[in-house]
Amino acid sequence: MLEEIENILKEWGPQIEKEIENSIPKKGVPGINDVVWYHIGTGGKRLRPVLAIMTGKALGCDVEKILPFAAACEVLHNWLLVHDDIQDGDEVRRGQPAVWKKYGLDHGINVGDFMSEKVYELILKSLERGVDEKTTIKLLDEIVKTSLRTAEGQAMEFELRKNNKPTEEEYIRMVVHKTAHYLTAPMVGAVVVANATQETIDKIREFGMKIGPAFQISDDLLDLTTGKGREDIGSDIREGKRSMMVVHCANNCSPEEKNQLFDILNKPRNETTKEDVLSVKNLFEKTGSMSYSQEQANKYMQESKDVISDMPDELRQLLENFAEYIVNRQR
Repeated sequence: MLEEIENILKEWGPQIEKEIENSIPKKGVPGINDVVWYHIGTGGKRLRPVLAIMTGKALGCDVEKILPFAAACEVLHNWLLVHDDIQDGDEVRRGQPAVWKKYGLDHGINVGDFMSEKVYELILKSLERGVDEKTTIKLLDEIVKTSLRTAEGQAMEFELRKNNKPTEEEYIRMVVHKTAHYLTAPMVGAVVVANATQETIDKIREFGMKIGPAFQISDDLLDLTTGKGREDIGSDIREGKRSMMVVHCANNCSPEEKNQLFDILNKPRNETTKEDVLSVKNLFEKTGSMSYSQEQANKYMQESKDVISDMPDELRQLLENFAEYIVNRQR
């Protein structure tokens, strides 16, 4: 199943990039176009735009109508990553220097701003593919709301990093805002273009609100195994992020170990050593926090499947396969 999804992602990747290039040529203003394509060229799975395309196809919608919105979702994702690296101080993205590290902080901010506006330009191109004005406005509304919720989620994460008594409820609320909404938007947009019922839109949104936490918890775990294409594992620890593992560990270790945990998480990033990261990872393993987090990711994945159990077979199977992929991917 994982290989099948990987093949779908590889199949559609070039077409999505071509759609983006129609809006952002590879040659243009120095410090803009070249930097955008440097970032896009570092890789990425194109998961979100492919979700849009495959969801629309499963509902019998013409792919040409969905492509501009799908491309917009990919540009949105990459814009957020460019600014996220700046905010987190991550110097490596997908095994390559982050945009701000390679080109400078000023270019990093400016390129992110440029890409944010290209998102809306791409959506407006839906009008040229036969999508009516009312539907196009709905797509714009979906992206506006998604961008706002994502920014709120970022703020929640920054505030949570100051909290030495984080709860699981606070963590989930944060990841729903930060991750779930902009993982859900591609699917909702495709359903809107396909002119599906409001009931289907509501089901897709509910599915996304479940699979979003599953995705983020799995992503947090990957940070301690593969490093997600960064220099070393444990970047989230260096940033002081309060993950599901941190919450569980803090509630299941001794007072001395809890103090040690937050002493490390609260260190400035450049003062956090590899030994510190290993110490926290060992503590996670001792308290079973990594296993617990995997269980929670699986729980949210199953809940997401339950939401769509009565959907048409083709759409249900597609979303179930993507849910499995999101939780069980290795990078």
